[in-house]
Amino acid sequence: MSHAGRPRKPSTDQDILRAVAELITERGYPRVTIDEVVERAGTNKPAFYRRFRSLTDVVPRLLASRHGTDEDIDTGTIVGDLVEVQRRQRRLFTDPVVTRGFAGWLADIDAHPERGASFLAEYLGPRRAYTQVILDRAAARGEIAEGADPGWIADLLTGPLIMHVVMPGLAPVDSVLVARSVHAALDALGYRGDRSIVDLEGAVSEQRSGAPDVG
Repeated sequence: MSHAGRPRKPSTDQDILRAVAELITERGYPRVTIDEVVERAGTNKPAFYRRFRSLTDVVPRLLASRHGTDEDIDTGTIVGDLVEVQRRQRRLFTDPVVTRGFAGWLADIDAHPERGASFLAEYLGPRRAYTQVILDRAAARGEIAEGADPGWIADLLTGPLIMHVVMPGLAPVDSVLVARSVHAALDALGYRGDRSIVDLEGAVSEQRSGAPDVG
């Protein structure tokens, strides 16, 4: 008998996401198996495969559930918007699920490129698309010129953080890196207004004193 039409239990979705997050944090993405996921989630493989094609497909849903897709950001200024984007990205790239799982997940995508489609559609795509919204609002306010490339700005904001997650020996993602990435994006946009909330010197002094980062 086919159970393809059986209603899904929302709690099962959350149990699977929780199980994957816990297992990645404990042992890293490459060592996680679907057998372990369903055991930890208290479900079974048919329930898993009704929701996901593979473990790779769980990642975009997991990241969206933990960090959103940034489509609610609207501070009223381009500087405030980019600072908020990077504050959230800092939380994302210091999440143990990412620090323990991102490199292994990328290797999985490299071996099976078709598995990256859900990440683009469900997570990365909406975040990058919203960069266009932020830039369009800034241009309408007269803060920047029209025609800025949203993909390039998204890359300037995200690229340095990814490098510091996946490259051995680089410093962790911190407030200095966040501030520098915001300044780089504002420079690329030709922004000439007030940047006082992007306090690079303050971030540096906090790091040197051992005080908590605020970026």
